[in-house]
Formats: sequence, C-alpha cells, structure tokens
Amino acid sequence: MAETYKRDPFDFSETPSRIDLQLGKVANAPLPALLKDWTDTWQSLLTEGETIPAKADLKMSRLSGLLPHVVIFEKSAPGTYTVRLAGTEVETWLGVKLTGIDPLALVPDYQRKRVAAVYDNVTDQPCGFYISEALMFSRGKQAQATTLKLPLLDSKGEPRFFVAIYHFAEGEYLEIDGIPSAAEHRKIERLGYIDIGFGLPS
Repeated sequence: MAETYKRDPFDFSETPSRIDLQLGKVANAPLPALLKDWTDTWQSLLTEGETIPAKADLKMSRLSGLLPHVVIFEKSAPGTYTVRLAGTEVETWLGVKLTGIDPLALVPDYQRKRVAAVYDNVTDQPCGFYISEALMFSRGKQAQATTLKLPLLDSKGEPRFFVAIYHFAEGEYLEIDGIPSAAEHRKIERLGYIDIGFGLPS
C-alpha cells in the first residue's frame, strides 16, 4: 500500500549544515555527472579576463545533452524572477510549462522567501549553489532532485541571469489529496554554495 502523504508545512527549519565548495572542487563532490558537466561547460564559456560567462555566449549547441535538464532564470528585481527557458525533462517532471512564468509561484507561499534568498545570493554575491532534496509534485509523485545553479552576465556585465541544471531520480507515488503548488520542498539532504571567485554568502 502506498505511503500516506503528510502535509506538514516544511519551511526549511530543519536543513543540514551547508557544505560549501570551491569551483575547482565540484568535480570531486558527490554530485550527479550531469551537474559536473554543467560546471565544466560554464567554465568553458569564460573568455580571457572574465570570471563569469556572458549569457550571450551560451549557445544552445554548447549545452548539448544538458538542454533537456536546463532552466534559465532572469532577475528583474530582488526576489523577482522569470523563467526564460526550460528543458523538456524538467517540465515533464513538474507537469507544467515553465517558460515565461514566475518560478517562485511553483512553491508554496511559506517556502518562497527562503527560495528567493538563494536566488538573490546567486546573482548578488555572485556564486553558485547546489542542493539535493526530496521534492513532492502536485500529481502526488515524490522524487529525489539534485540541482546546480551558476550565474551569467547580461549585456551590461551584470549577473542578472543564472542557469540551473536539474537531475531527477525515479520517485514514488504517494496517497495525497493534492498539494497547492507544482513542487514542494520536503527534505533537504545536502546543500551549499559554490565559490566562483567572489566569496560566499554569510
């Protein structure tokens, strides 16, 4: 019999201690190969003298096998973001079309402040971020998701964009009445920021 889903509000009060990484150490971290490939691709986009690649240099051909797993976010103000591109694998798991939407609207309102703070740290520090966690989707499927985010510069040289690569492990269906959002953070197993040369958030 399927496990009954308990809708206990999870507001990130029980998160594990951060395990922050240096960019050069990501290759040795216990992360899916897909996320390490994105880190390598991000570094390959750097031109001489750059510390963050420009979004204009991110051609779809450079993403290759990563494309189904990619989401590109654009920041318009602190805590305000829009999805500019979303891969088919991510949309299939979430069960919604993502391009053009506010990504913070995908999570319950009591989780949005913490999620927005991570987004702002990636663009403001700037830095990378990774997380491995259990996500509950609105269709009643719970799955393990691991994500790695890295910033990109706009045409004015500001880190106004970031790219996230998502790796999903096969999950299980639980007995639920439905949840009021496309994705709900349930249990975080590992997370941390990635120092790309500008230090780390406090």
